[in-house]
Amino acid sequence: MKKWIVIGMILGCVSTLGADQPGEQEWSMTQVGMIFKFKEDRETILEKIRKADETIVKANSLIARAQNAGNKTAEGVALQALQKAQDNKRQNELKKLQIDKNIAYIENRMAEHSGIDAKISGMVTSHSGRVRVISGKPPYEAAAMDSEHPGYFHEGDTIETYDNSRAQIQFLDGRGSMTIGEFSRVKMEKKDSLSETISLAKGTIHTVVDKAEAFKEWAEKQAAMAADDPNKMLAYDLGAIRAWAKSKSKKFEVRTGSGTASVRGTTFAMSADEAGATIIELIEGEIAVTNAKTSAVTILKGGEKMTLSPEGTAHVEPLKLSLKPWWER
Repeated sequence: MKKWIVIGMILGCVSTLGADQPGEQEWSMTQVGMIFKFKEDRETILEKIRKADETIVKANSLIARAQNAGNKTAEGVALQALQKAQDNKRQNELKKLQIDKNIAYIENRMAEHSGIDAKISGMVTSHSGRVRVISGKPPYEAAAMDSEHPGYFHEGDTIETYDNSRAQIQFLDGRGSMTIGEFSRVKMEKKDSLSETISLAKGTIHTVVDKAEAFKEWAEKQAAMAADDPNKMLAYDLGAIRAWAKSKSKKFEVRTGSGTASVRGTTFAMSADEAGATIIELIEGEIAVTNAKTSAVTILKGGEKMTLSPEGTAHVEPLKLSLKPWWER
């Protein structure tokens, strides 16, 4: 069975932070957005851990009752429920550990007021199996995802997964997330204030990108909640956060050898094989797919599947997903 493996430091008056260095100010706001997202994810995971604990208690009670009654069938069912709940708890505890590390890393950067990570592209929120991040700069060192790796990656870095492995990442400053399947190679090609580009050399990805307006509303809500928290010593600059969130309508693209998917807000899966073929499964939303060979643009709508051959042949058909697609297993 496949196993899954960041209160935040308060940014006071972020609109003045790095006023002499626009790039540093943008990075400061990016950190705020990422912390908001990680803390929201952390709350979701804590709720899953709580439910798992409840199930464990109930299963243990049922096991004891079944044993007293000599009911082997009921005992077996309860044991299976216990094992599943224990596995779920372990998996979510690992996810929480990674998110806590990500929050701590970002908070340290905020405390340092350092702009050296202005080109950061995102962070790993969970992983399983063998996953590594390869630097896009000489000497192109590869760091395995483990307890010592903070889980971030920069523009130019590549994420690789191996057999029975996967990684979930946050990018687009918290607006987007991606699950990378096994035997995959994903490179963070470009990140600036206007666009972000990812290339899929091989393997499979499942991507969720919030629409710009929805993300803006979410960021404002998170900032207001943080400002109202009596445990905070300083308040977030809501004006700066609103201005930053409003600007998060940047262009997002995923490239393969046979085509480019241009995304605004949508959910889709994409795969690329070593022969150069690309398959795009659009669950919801709308994306523009540019054929690398013919430059033809196809508008793909939710519920459609597109296959692009390395020779430039394109085929669109209705999408048929399994009851439990690979990114949910």
